[in-house]
Amino acid sequence: MTDVDWRTLGPMGLAYFGRMCAGVSHELKNSLAMINENAGLMQDLAVLAGHGQPLDPQRLAVAVERIARHVQRANAVIGTLNRFAHLPDEPCHTVDLREAAALALGLHRRQAAQARVELALAPGDPVPLATRPFLLAGALHLCLCAVLEAGAGPVAVDAAAAPGGGEVIFTGAGPGVALPAGPEADALLAALDARCALEGGALRLTLARLSAIH
Repeated sequence: MTDVDWRTLGPMGLAYFGRMCAGVSHELKNSLAMINENAGLMQDLAVLAGHGQPLDPQRLAVAVERIARHVQRANAVIGTLNRFAHLPDEPCHTVDLREAAALALGLHRRQAAQARVELALAPGDPVPLATRPFLLAGALHLCLCAVLEAGAGPVAVDAAAAPGGGEVIFTGAGPGVALPAGPEADALLAALDARCALEGGALRLTLARLSAIH
């Protein structure tokens, strides 16, 4: 049975949840700002048309396209936030590691853009694993922070089965990546029966299948 240091992981989890929500809210605000800007342009065009100036269909089409694009983007961001918010619903159950990695990449899109690191999820089959979904998201967060802080360039993210469990691999992270360390990282990895390692330029998060969870 896996021991869990909730006194350490509780505050850590709240802080992590807050950081992710803050990042998502910034993305939403950016999309809303762009929608508002282009709605203002459309209003200006309507006012000019009302005063007898010919309506410029090209400018109108551009504004409509931009609004549609940012509505779609905001909808995707809200979908990501919704999936993230439901992670604590079931403290322990079987997840698809590839889907968990995809969610983590969606949550870190803004940070990746700021670090100028391109993150790409490799296609592949589902990798089911019995684990703690919210803590898994926290472990993926630590790995992504390490990758983004190194800023080594394009990073491919993949998931695969491993003996007794599964792993998420960050390839292209580069030799400058520092492994997650410290009491919080140790407590998180222990709760997941997981370990992080650097192998051949790849950062690997290897997780055991949790058969007895409390």
